[in-house]
Amino acid sequence: MKPANGALKQKNLVRLAMYILDHEGVSRQELADGLKLSMPTVFQNVSDLVSRGLVCESGEFGSTGGRKAKMLTIRQGARCSVGVEITAHHVRLILMDLCRKPLDIAQNCLNYENTAAYYLELGRIVQDFARKNGVGTNTSCRLVGVGIALPGILDPERMDLVKSHALNVAHINLRQFSMNIPYPVLFGNDANLAAYAEVEDKQRNTVYLSLNDTVGGAVYQHGDIYLGEHFKSGEFGHMILVPGGKKCYCGKRGCLDAYCSARVLRRGDSQSLTQFFERLENGDPDCARRWDTYLDHLAVMVCNLRMAFDCDIILGGYVGGYMGGHMRTFDEKIRKYNNFEEDTSYIHLGKFRRECAAIGAARMAADRYIENLEEQNN
Repeated sequence: MKPANGALKQKNLVRLAMYILDHEGVSRQELADGLKLSMPTVFQNVSDLVSRGLVCESGEFGSTGGRKAKMLTIRQGARCSVGVEITAHHVRLILMDLCRKPLDIAQNCLNYENTAAYYLELGRIVQDFARKNGVGTNTSCRLVGVGIALPGILDPERMDLVKSHALNVAHINLRQFSMNIPYPVLFGNDANLAAYAEVEDKQRNTVYLSLNDTVGGAVYQHGDIYLGEHFKSGEFGHMILVPGGKKCYCGKRGCLDAYCSARVLRRGDSQSLTQFFERLENGDPDCARRWDTYLDHLAVMVCNLRMAFDCDIILGGYVGGYMGGHMRTFDEKIRKYNNFEEDTSYIHLGKFRRECAAIGAARMAADRYIENLEEQNN
Protein backbone atom coordinates (compact mmCIF):
# COMPACT_ATOMS: atom_id res chain seq x y z
CA MET A 1 0.00 0.00 0.00
CA LYS A 2 1.51 3.30 -1.11
CA PRO A 3 1.65 6.16 1.40
CA ALA A 4 -0.71 9.09 0.95
CA ASN A 5 0.60 12.12 -0.92
CA GLY A 6 0.93 14.10 2.31
CA ALA A 7 2.95 11.38 4.03
CA LEU A 8 5.19 10.99 0.97
CA LYS A 9 5.80 14.75 0.84
CA GLN A 10 6.82 14.78 4.49
CA LYS A 11 9.12 11.80 3.97
CA ASN A 12 10.81 13.59 1.08
CA LEU A 13 11.12 16.73 3.22
CA VAL A 14 13.07 14.81 5.85
CA ARG A 15 15.21 13.05 3.23
CA LEU A 16 16.18 16.39 1.67
CA ALA A 17 16.98 17.96 5.02
CA MET A 18 19.19 15.02 6.07
CA TYR A 19 20.95 14.98 2.69
CA ILE A 20 21.74 18.69 2.95
CA LEU A 21 22.95 18.16 6.53
CA ASP A 22 25.28 15.32 5.51
CA HIS A 23 26.78 17.22 2.55
CA GLU A 24 28.58 20.54 2.88
CA GLY A 25 26.82 22.54 0.20
CA VAL A 26 24.63 20.94 -2.46
CA SER A 27 22.70 22.16 -5.50
CA ARG A 28 19.09 21.37 -6.28
CA GLN A 29 20.27 19.22 -9.17
CA GLU A 30 22.53 17.22 -6.81
CA LEU A 31 19.55 16.66 -4.52
CA ALA A 32 17.45 15.40 -7.41
CA ASP A 33 20.23 13.09 -8.62
CA GLY A 34 21.28 11.85 -5.18
CA LEU A 35 17.75 11.14 -3.92
CA LYS A 36 16.27 10.21 -7.30
CA LEU A 37 13.55 12.85 -7.04
CA SER A 38 12.01 15.05 -9.72
CA MET A 39 13.12 18.67 -9.92
CA PRO A 40 9.59 19.98 -9.10
CA THR A 41 9.61 17.83 -5.93
CA VAL A 42 13.05 19.18 -4.98
CA PHE A 43 12.05 22.81 -5.60
CA GLN A 44 8.84 22.43 -3.57
CA ASN A 45 10.53 20.80 -0.58
CA VAL A 46 13.54 23.14 -0.61
CA SER A 47 11.12 26.10 -0.53
CA ASP A 48 9.42 24.52 2.49
CA LEU A 49 12.75 24.05 4.30
CA VAL A 50 13.77 27.64 3.52
CA SER A 51 10.43 28.97 4.84
CA ARG A 52 10.99 27.02 8.06
CA GLY A 53 14.32 28.81 8.47
CA LEU A 54 16.15 25.49 8.35
CA VAL A 55 17.92 25.79 4.97
CA CYS A 56 19.42 28.77 3.15
CA GLU A 57 21.24 29.62 -0.07
CA SER A 58 24.80 30.32 1.04
CA GLY A 59 26.60 30.91 -2.25
CA GLU A 60 26.95 29.73 -5.81
CA PHE A 61 28.78 26.91 -7.54
CA GLY A 62 31.17 27.62 -10.40
CA SER A 63 29.65 28.16 -13.80
CA THR A 64 29.40 25.20 -16.17
CA GLY A 65 28.28 27.34 -19.07
CA GLY A 66 24.85 28.38 -17.91
CA ARG A 67 23.33 29.99 -14.85
CA LYS A 68 25.35 29.30 -11.70
CA ALA A 69 23.65 26.82 -9.36
CA LYS A 70 22.79 28.02 -5.85
CA MET A 71 24.52 26.29 -2.94
CA LEU A 72 22.12 24.99 -0.28
CA THR A 73 23.25 24.50 3.33
CA ILE A 74 21.67 24.12 6.75
CA ARG A 75 21.22 27.60 8.21
CA GLN A 76 23.84 28.22 10.88
CA GLY A 77 22.72 29.38 14.30
CA ALA A 78 18.97 28.99 13.72
CA ARG A 79 18.59 25.70 15.60
CA CYS A 80 20.82 23.98 18.13
CA SER A 81 20.91 21.04 20.51
CA VAL A 82 22.62 20.24 23.81
CA GLY A 83 24.45 17.03 24.63
CA VAL A 84 24.85 16.04 28.29
CA GLU A 85 27.16 13.31 29.55
CA ILE A 86 26.54 12.16 33.11
CA THR A 87 29.28 10.39 35.06
CA ALA A 88 29.60 9.49 38.72
CA HIS A 89 31.25 12.83 39.53
CA HIS A 90 30.68 15.19 36.58
CA VAL A 91 28.18 16.61 34.13
CA ARG A 92 29.67 17.52 30.74
CA LEU A 93 27.73 19.64 28.27
CA ILE A 94 28.17 20.65 24.66
CA LEU A 95 26.10 23.03 22.54
CA MET A 96 26.00 22.32 18.80
CA ASP A 97 24.11 23.88 15.93
CA LEU A 98 22.42 21.76 13.29
CA CYS A 99 25.54 22.04 11.13
CA ARG A 100 27.25 19.95 13.86
CA LYS A 101 29.47 22.85 14.81
CA PRO A 102 30.39 22.97 18.54
CA LEU A 103 29.39 26.33 20.02
CA ASP A 104 30.28 25.87 23.68
CA ILE A 105 31.58 23.21 26.07
CA ALA A 106 31.24 23.12 29.86
CA GLN A 107 31.94 20.75 32.73
CA ASN A 108 30.42 20.79 36.20
CA CYS A 109 31.47 18.78 39.23
CA LEU A 110 28.34 17.04 40.49
CA ASN A 111 28.37 13.73 42.35
CA TYR A 112 25.52 11.52 41.20
CA GLU A 113 22.87 10.72 43.80
CA ASN A 114 19.43 9.30 43.21
CA THR A 115 17.79 12.25 44.97
CA ALA A 116 15.39 15.02 44.04
CA ALA A 117 18.14 17.53 44.85
CA TYR A 118 20.47 16.00 42.24
CA TYR A 119 17.86 16.02 39.49
CA LEU A 120 16.91 19.59 40.36
CA GLU A 121 20.55 20.66 40.14
CA LEU A 122 20.98 18.82 36.84
CA GLY A 123 18.04 20.76 35.40
CA ARG A 124 19.49 24.03 36.67
CA ILE A 125 22.87 23.27 35.07
CA VAL A 126 21.29 22.55 31.67
CA GLN A 127 19.05 25.62 31.79
CA ASP A 128 21.90 27.90 32.91
CA PHE A 129 24.05 26.55 30.06
CA ALA A 130 21.31 27.30 27.53
CA ARG A 131 20.64 30.74 29.03
CA LYS A 132 24.34 31.65 29.00
CA ASN A 133 24.45 30.91 25.27
CA GLY A 134 21.22 32.75 24.51
CA VAL A 135 19.32 29.73 23.26
CA GLY A 136 15.90 28.39 24.17
CA THR A 137 12.33 28.16 22.94
CA ASN A 138 11.71 31.91 22.70
CA THR A 139 15.03 33.10 21.27
CA SER A 140 16.41 33.63 17.78
CA CYS A 141 18.41 30.41 18.16
CA ARG A 142 15.94 27.68 19.01
CA LEU A 143 16.99 24.78 21.24
CA VAL A 144 15.35 21.78 19.58
CA GLY A 145 16.40 19.05 21.98
CA VAL A 146 18.69 17.71 24.69
CA GLY A 147 20.44 14.35 24.51
CA ILE A 148 21.57 12.71 27.75
CA ALA A 149 24.32 10.05 27.75
CA LEU A 150 24.33 7.68 30.71
CA PRO A 151 26.80 4.95 31.72
CA GLY A 152 24.78 1.77 31.94
CA ILE A 153 22.16 -0.47 30.38
CA LEU A 154 19.08 1.44 29.21
CA ASP A 155 15.65 0.18 28.18
CA PRO A 156 14.39 3.18 26.17
CA GLU A 157 10.89 1.79 25.64
CA ARG A 158 10.29 1.42 29.38
CA MET A 159 12.31 4.56 30.16
CA ASP A 160 14.40 2.50 32.55
CA LEU A 161 18.06 2.76 33.52
CA VAL A 162 18.24 -0.99 34.06
CA LYS A 163 21.70 -1.11 35.64
CA SER A 164 24.64 1.23 36.05
CA HIS A 165 27.72 -0.04 37.87
CA ALA A 166 29.36 3.36 37.36
CA LEU A 167 26.49 5.18 39.11
CA ASN A 168 25.81 2.25 41.48
CA VAL A 169 22.06 2.16 40.77
CA ALA A 170 19.48 -0.10 39.14
CA HIS A 171 16.00 0.45 37.68
CA ILE A 172 15.97 4.23 37.78
CA ASN A 173 13.17 5.94 35.85
CA LEU A 174 14.86 7.99 33.12
CA ARG A 175 12.20 10.69 33.43
CA GLN A 176 13.82 11.75 36.67
CA PHE A 177 16.83 13.02 34.70
CA SER A 178 14.60 15.10 32.40
CA MET A 179 11.87 16.29 34.77
CA ASN A 180 13.57 19.66 35.32
CA ILE A 181 14.67 20.19 31.70
CA PRO A 182 11.99 22.12 29.73
CA TYR A 183 13.03 20.83 26.30
CA PRO A 184 12.55 17.58 24.36
CA VAL A 185 14.93 15.01 25.86
CA LEU A 186 16.23 11.69 24.59
CA PHE A 187 18.50 9.19 26.34
CA GLY A 188 21.21 6.78 25.32
CA ASN A 189 24.05 4.66 26.60
CA ASP A 190 27.26 6.72 26.67
CA ALA A 191 29.27 4.33 24.48
CA ASN A 192 26.42 4.02 21.96
CA LEU A 193 26.22 7.80 21.68
CA ALA A 194 29.99 8.09 21.38
CA ALA A 195 29.77 5.64 18.47
CA TYR A 196 27.00 7.79 16.97
CA ALA A 197 29.49 10.67 16.94
CA GLU A 198 32.46 8.66 15.64
CA VAL A 199 30.98 6.37 12.99
CA GLU A 200 30.82 8.46 9.82
CA ASP A 201 29.41 5.84 7.45
CA LYS A 202 26.59 4.33 9.44
CA GLN A 203 25.76 1.91 6.64
CA ARG A 204 29.16 0.26 7.12
CA ASN A 205 29.30 -2.41 9.85
CA THR A 206 31.60 -1.12 12.60
CA VAL A 207 32.63 -1.96 16.16
CA TYR A 208 33.40 0.99 18.42
CA LEU A 209 35.60 0.45 21.49
CA SER A 210 35.47 3.27 24.03
CA LEU A 211 38.67 3.58 26.11
CA ASN A 212 37.73 6.05 28.84
CA ASP A 213 37.89 5.81 32.63
CA THR A 214 35.54 2.91 32.00
CA VAL A 215 35.61 0.71 28.89
CA GLY A 216 32.51 0.31 26.77
CA GLY A 217 31.54 -0.13 23.19
CA ALA A 218 28.90 -0.34 20.51
CA VAL A 219 28.16 -2.39 17.41
CA TYR A 220 26.82 -0.83 14.20
CA GLN A 221 25.06 -3.33 11.96
CA HIS A 222 23.03 -2.54 8.85
CA GLY A 223 22.83 1.18 9.57
CA ASP A 224 21.87 1.08 13.23
CA ILE A 225 23.27 0.27 16.66
CA TYR A 226 22.64 -3.34 17.62
CA LEU A 227 21.32 -3.18 21.19
CA GLY A 228 20.89 -6.89 21.85
CA GLU A 229 17.84 -8.67 23.24
CA HIS A 230 18.45 -7.27 26.72
CA PHE A 231 20.20 -4.00 25.72
CA LYS A 232 23.61 -5.35 26.77
CA SER A 233 25.33 -5.45 23.39
CA GLY A 234 28.72 -3.75 23.32
CA GLU A 235 29.55 -4.22 27.02
CA PHE A 236 33.10 -5.11 26.01
CA GLY A 237 34.55 -3.70 29.22
CA HIS A 238 33.09 -6.59 31.18
CA MET A 239 34.24 -9.39 28.92
CA ILE A 240 36.75 -11.59 30.76
CA LEU A 241 40.25 -11.00 29.41
CA VAL A 242 42.31 -12.65 32.18
CA PRO A 243 40.44 -15.37 34.14
CA GLY A 244 40.90 -14.77 37.87
CA GLY A 245 42.77 -11.54 37.16
CA LYS A 246 42.47 -8.02 38.55
CA LYS A 247 39.23 -7.09 40.25
CA CYS A 248 36.90 -4.90 38.18
CA TYR A 249 34.61 -2.27 39.66
CA CYS A 250 31.66 -4.48 38.60
CA GLY A 251 32.80 -7.11 41.13
CA LYS A 252 34.16 -9.70 38.68
CA ARG A 253 37.83 -10.48 38.13
CA GLY A 254 39.77 -10.21 34.89
CA CYS A 255 37.45 -7.86 32.98
CA LEU A 256 38.87 -5.84 30.09
CA ASP A 257 38.04 -2.69 32.06
CA ALA A 258 40.56 -3.64 34.73
CA TYR A 259 43.32 -3.76 32.10
CA CYS A 260 42.43 -1.20 29.42
CA SER A 261 40.62 1.69 31.06
CA ALA A 262 42.35 5.07 31.13
CA ARG A 263 42.63 4.69 34.91
CA VAL A 264 45.16 1.90 34.39
CA LEU A 265 47.54 4.41 32.81
CA ARG A 266 46.71 7.33 35.08
CA ARG A 267 47.28 5.32 38.27
CA GLY A 268 44.07 6.55 39.78
CA ASP A 269 44.06 10.32 40.16
CA SER A 270 47.79 10.80 40.77
CA GLN A 271 48.40 12.05 37.22
CA SER A 272 46.48 13.02 34.13
CA LEU A 273 46.51 11.02 30.93
CA THR A 274 48.34 13.91 29.26
CA GLN A 275 51.07 13.69 31.90
CA PHE A 276 51.36 9.95 31.38
CA PHE A 277 51.93 10.33 27.63
CA GLU A 278 54.33 13.22 28.17
CA ARG A 279 56.41 11.00 30.46
CA LEU A 280 56.13 8.16 27.96
CA GLU A 281 57.45 10.36 25.14
CA ASN A 282 60.31 11.50 27.41
CA GLY A 283 61.44 7.89 27.86
CA ASP A 284 60.14 7.13 31.35
CA PRO A 285 60.83 3.37 31.77
CA ASP A 286 57.89 2.76 34.14
CA CYS A 287 55.45 4.40 31.71
CA ALA A 288 56.98 2.43 28.84
CA ARG A 289 56.43 -0.87 30.69
CA ARG A 290 52.84 -0.01 31.58
CA TRP A 291 52.09 1.13 28.03
CA ASP A 292 53.55 -2.04 26.53
CA THR A 293 51.43 -4.20 28.84
CA TYR A 294 48.38 -2.07 28.10
CA LEU A 295 48.84 -2.47 24.33
CA ASP A 296 49.29 -6.23 24.73
CA HIS A 297 45.93 -6.56 26.47
CA LEU A 298 44.25 -4.20 24.04
CA ALA A 299 45.64 -6.14 21.06
CA VAL A 300 44.16 -9.38 22.40
CA MET A 301 40.72 -7.76 22.70
CA VAL A 302 40.88 -6.09 19.28
CA CYS A 303 41.83 -9.41 17.67
CA ASN A 304 38.94 -11.11 19.45
CA LEU A 305 36.52 -8.43 18.23
CA ARG A 306 37.86 -8.74 14.70
CA MET A 307 37.41 -12.53 14.77
CA ALA A 308 33.88 -12.18 16.18
CA PHE A 309 32.56 -9.39 13.93
CA ASP A 310 34.92 -9.28 10.91
CA CYS A 311 34.43 -5.55 10.35
CA ASP A 312 36.09 -2.18 10.98
CA ILE A 313 37.03 -1.31 14.56
CA ILE A 314 37.29 2.24 15.93
CA LEU A 315 39.41 2.87 19.05
CA GLY A 316 37.93 5.92 20.73
CA GLY A 317 37.74 7.74 24.01
CA TYR A 318 40.56 9.29 26.01
CA VAL A 319 43.19 6.66 25.18
CA GLY A 320 42.20 6.34 21.53
CA GLY A 321 42.91 10.03 21.13
CA TYR A 322 46.57 9.52 22.15
CA MET A 323 47.33 6.44 20.06
CA GLY A 324 48.18 8.19 16.79
CA GLY A 325 51.94 7.97 17.29
CA HIS A 326 51.87 4.39 18.54
CA MET A 327 50.01 2.54 15.80
CA ARG A 328 53.11 0.89 14.33
CA THR A 329 53.84 -0.81 17.66
CA PHE A 330 50.19 -1.71 18.07
CA ASP A 331 50.01 -3.16 14.55
CA GLU A 332 52.94 -5.45 15.38
CA LYS A 333 51.12 -6.72 18.47
CA ILE A 334 47.93 -7.26 16.47
CA ARG A 335 49.80 -9.40 13.92
CA LYS A 336 51.24 -11.49 16.77
CA TYR A 337 47.77 -12.50 17.90
CA ASN A 338 46.01 -12.67 14.53
CA ASN A 339 47.64 -14.93 11.93
CA PHE A 340 44.58 -14.85 9.65
CA GLU A 341 45.43 -11.49 8.07
CA GLU A 342 48.38 -9.12 7.78
CA ASP A 343 46.37 -6.02 6.85
CA THR A 344 45.40 -3.96 9.91
CA SER A 345 43.75 -1.12 8.00
CA TYR A 346 40.43 -2.12 9.60
CA ILE A 347 41.61 -0.36 12.79
CA HIS A 348 40.75 3.34 13.00
CA LEU A 349 41.22 5.98 15.69
CA GLY A 350 38.42 8.15 17.00
CA LYS A 351 38.34 11.90 16.37
CA PHE A 352 37.08 12.95 19.79
CA ARG A 353 38.25 12.45 23.35
CA ARG A 354 36.51 13.77 26.42
CA GLU A 355 33.26 15.12 24.98
CA CYS A 356 32.55 12.24 22.60
CA ALA A 357 29.39 10.92 24.30
CA ALA A 358 28.03 14.45 24.73
CA ILE A 359 28.71 15.19 21.04
CA GLY A 360 26.86 12.04 20.04
CA ALA A 361 23.95 12.94 22.32
CA ALA A 362 23.70 16.44 20.81
CA ARG A 363 23.90 15.08 17.27
CA MET A 364 21.23 12.48 17.90
CA ALA A 365 18.91 15.09 19.43
CA ALA A 366 19.39 17.29 16.36
CA ASP A 367 18.87 14.39 13.94
CA ARG A 368 15.67 13.36 15.75
CA TYR A 369 14.39 16.90 15.33
CA ILE A 370 14.94 16.71 11.58
CA GLU A 371 13.49 13.21 11.33
CA ASN A 372 10.31 14.46 13.01
CA LEU A 373 9.83 17.51 10.82
CA GLU A 374 6.53 16.06 9.57
CA GLU A 375 5.11 16.36 13.09
CA GLN A 376 6.04 20.03 13.40
CA ASN A 377 4.32 23.15 12.20
CA ASN A 378 6.14 25.76 10.18
